[in-house]
Amino acid sequence: MQKRYFRAGLVVTLGIGMLLTTSAFATPIQTNQIADEINKDRIYKHIAKLANKDNARVTGFDGEHHAADYIQKHLKKSGIKVERQTFPIMAYLSQGSQLKVAGNDIESRPFSYSQGTDKKGITAKLATAGLGRAEDVQNQDLKGKIALIQRGEITFFEKQKQAAKAGAIGVIIYNNVEGSLNGTLGSPGDIPALGISKADGEALLTKVTTEASVKATIKADIEMNPSYSQNVIGTIKAKRGNKAKAKTIVIGAHYDGVDAPAANDNASGTSTLLEVAKALSDEKLNHNVKVIFFGAEEVGLVGSARYVNSLTPEEKGNIAAMINMDMVGVGDTMGLMTADPNATSFVADRAEDYIQTYRFPYERSSSTRSDHASFEAAGIPVAFLNWHTDPYYHSDEDTIDKINKGNIDKMGKLVTLLVRNMAVEKNLPSPGKSKVKNLGKSKFPVPGEQAK
Repeated sequence: MQKRYFRAGLVVTLGIGMLLTTSAFATPIQTNQIADEINKDRIYKHIAKLANKDNARVTGFDGEHHAADYIQKHLKKSGIKVERQTFPIMAYLSQGSQLKVAGNDIESRPFSYSQGTDKKGITAKLATAGLGRAEDVQNQDLKGKIALIQRGEITFFEKQKQAAKAGAIGVIIYNNVEGSLNGTLGSPGDIPALGISKADGEALLTKVTTEASVKATIKADIEMNPSYSQNVIGTIKAKRGNKAKAKTIVIGAHYDGVDAPAANDNASGTSTLLEVAKALSDEKLNHNVKVIFFGAEEVGLVGSARYVNSLTPEEKGNIAAMINMDMVGVGDTMGLMTADPNATSFVADRAEDYIQTYRFPYERSSSTRSDHASFEAAGIPVAFLNWHTDPYYHSDEDTIDKINKGNIDKMGKLVTLLVRNMAVEKNLPSPGKSKVKNLGKSKFPVPGEQAK
């Protein structure tokens, strides 16, 4: 991973009416009063409203639906035309899991869309099944057992499917890199499926291969029901120039969350986007700006994939760039990412110019774990912006008191200026073709590319 840093002590305030240049920039970066329209207290109030309880906006449940109403209301207050894109989803909520082996508790997490168990759970012998491929399970006696499988090569869904076909009544998948495993099957599985760390998995593998009989108990408290999710789409139309030739700039943020208050992930990005949209709404732009609040990100980037897949080739070709904000309230280093580390992205390069100009501490890298990946997979240049690292990620501690007002203020100003200055240009660069490699390595992959 490539890292580039600027020290926090050198941060420059985003000012009014400045013309900033350095020899490294092809064009000067212009700022104007629009930056001062970003109000961090207003962003913070939005976060407080959206993250006001545990399981505030779980995909497909009432909290997510109420959040869509809230977003639409505030977009309309800013005079922005709003539409919704509704799509079916399997609402999934986990109240936790328990894995016990030989009387010892092992930290585990159920995969999204895993089947659950009753209160007693299931107890059975553990059996190894390699990587869970067809050739790995066909010579193993898995009938009535819990399969222990290593992450890699095929999707999580396929691993549990092959194990179930071979007669397994549960599956434990252990990571192939350091850290816990928190993934998704992408669609409802056949049997209970838990993820554990590489260290715990390797310890279990040694135990199973050296002892005559090792029993495990799996408990998973799961609620799963047919439901729906929505993308909330606001459009700020070009008001000058040749409107027939106007391109579209997309700014996105997902508004659903996991079973937590989900203040940083991603009420912070959602709330900052509401403020950016408000600031841009009255600007005289040469290009259209779409602000899209994606549903169902946490279960596999479903909302952004639905949106991109609904576009015609002409509509895709008209999108000059996509900027994604996800987790912008916690951390001391700004993240700037494309999905593929080798992707060509003029908007990421421009964002880097701004970040360097304002001397924010930052790291440029790559990630397929948010909604920008759906756009880059369609050949659209992207810039994924966040702050990191967040020690409260996907936990009940992701609460409003962790949000740094300075972070959301800087991000809001940066994105507003970046988009405004792009949108007043007469001619934006034509999108170059990007290709996302290794989407399967994402924890939250595009549907059809479930994590491996």
